[in-house]
Amino acid sequence: MKMNTIPLIVLLLTLLACGEKPLGPAGGNGSTPSTPATPAASEKVGEPLSAWQEGQMDIHFINTTTGECVFVIAPDGTQILIDAAGSLVSTGQVNSSVTNTGIRARWDPTKDPDYRTGKFIAGYLAKCMAWTGNDKIDYVVNTHFHNDHFGGYSKSLPVSDKSDTYRKQSLPEILDTYPVGTLLDRGWPDYMYPYDVRKLASNGDAIDNYVKAVQWHAAHTGLKAARFVAGSKDQVVLKRKAAAYPSFVFRNIAVNGEIWDGGQTTTATATFPAASEIQVANPADPGNADKCPAENHCSCVMKISYGAFDFFEGGDAQYNGMSSFPWKDMETPVAKAAGAVEVMKADHHGVTNTNGSGFTSSVTGKTAEAMRYLRPRCWIVNSWTDGHPRQPVYEGVMGTMPGTDAYITNVCDAMGSYAEFSRVKGSNGHIVVRVYDGGATYRVYVLSDSDGKMTVKSISNAYKSV
Repeated sequence: MKMNTIPLIVLLLTLLACGEKPLGPAGGNGSTPSTPATPAASEKVGEPLSAWQEGQMDIHFINTTTGECVFVIAPDGTQILIDAAGSLVSTGQVNSSVTNTGIRARWDPTKDPDYRTGKFIAGYLAKCMAWTGNDKIDYVVNTHFHNDHFGGYSKSLPVSDKSDTYRKQSLPEILDTYPVGTLLDRGWPDYMYPYDVRKLASNGDAIDNYVKAVQWHAAHTGLKAARFVAGSKDQVVLKRKAAAYPSFVFRNIAVNGEIWDGGQTTTATATFPAASEIQVANPADPGNADKCPAENHCSCVMKISYGAFDFFEGGDAQYNGMSSFPWKDMETPVAKAAGAVEVMKADHHGVTNTNGSGFTSSVTGKTAEAMRYLRPRCWIVNSWTDGHPRQPVYEGVMGTMPGTDAYITNVCDAMGSYAEFSRVKGSNGHIVVRVYDGGATYRVYVLSDSDGKMTVKSISNAYKSV
């Protein structure tokens, strides 16, 4: 969404001439789907999604019901996996306040005794990789160290076929299944910020399992592991035909509180306390009153651009704790750096204290307003437990983003009471954004998540990038 170089009056006249609406009063790019000139003549509901073709960009939100997983096929066939789900949380109850309200009544893959998230994701990727002819995952980005993003741990999981130092689950299993070029995360090589996460985090056993897998592959299979660098646009680049697609840019926006300045340079500013200054009462569960960033605050945040099209991926970015420590609203400054986008993955599945739509702290007076800057045309929720997105978050986003459509991988009956729930344009399946015409247009497809065939359930009209 490239808007800042066009004078406002010209932009407004252009939008009106194209039948588009200007920006709404509180955000939302206000654009409406245009009649398609290209794409999807071959796509039909009830048939498998057609193969990716060179020049297109795909963004697959893979529904595993155990967390988040996004797979990107760049215009030249470079392949990027962002997270790989993998929570082992019971389907019956997430915690004392969030109970099962019916999402898995539709489809529960975890009931299969042979189910593992990594195995399921690998099977989905195999279909995509057959389209590209690229048998390698060029990049893996692990946004942060929560099980629903990289994999849980249990002694009942099978030991890796590669090494007896770790077990198969989610990202470790992906590393075992496919050649991976580069892996980026927020902790390599020591995993010591904001403290020793392998020893002190509540899920330290899962993190340790993941780290051992990364270390083994870095030593034996040529995997290049590196820490995600805020501000960089060189850590993830096209591997096959870069010269043919110069408008593709993968920009690292933030990690561990280091936030890109939003300009043309790679300058990033540290916004969190230095490790020597961190005070935390319970490292396994840093609370809002602790002078310590929670794991979600440390997420790797990125923006992927192709021509006029922009996609924002913020991991579990949030503003939880900002009333005590204003810097804990890391969601607003990363959104400001990213600017307006066409498509946004909902931060942290749309739970409380995320996707800020105007919450103001009575203590600090600071306002969480990420959506004011991002203004996505399509807001995609990669839900994994019942009740994502939470009602106040959904209604906040829809209420302040009049031009935004929502897509949700899993919905439950309770969501029917949400205000403006009719603006959910697709749900209950894998969600695929396919970008056409050098980034000028895109469509959103919902695919069956349970038949193994990528059967198309619904097709949006074509959206126009602005």
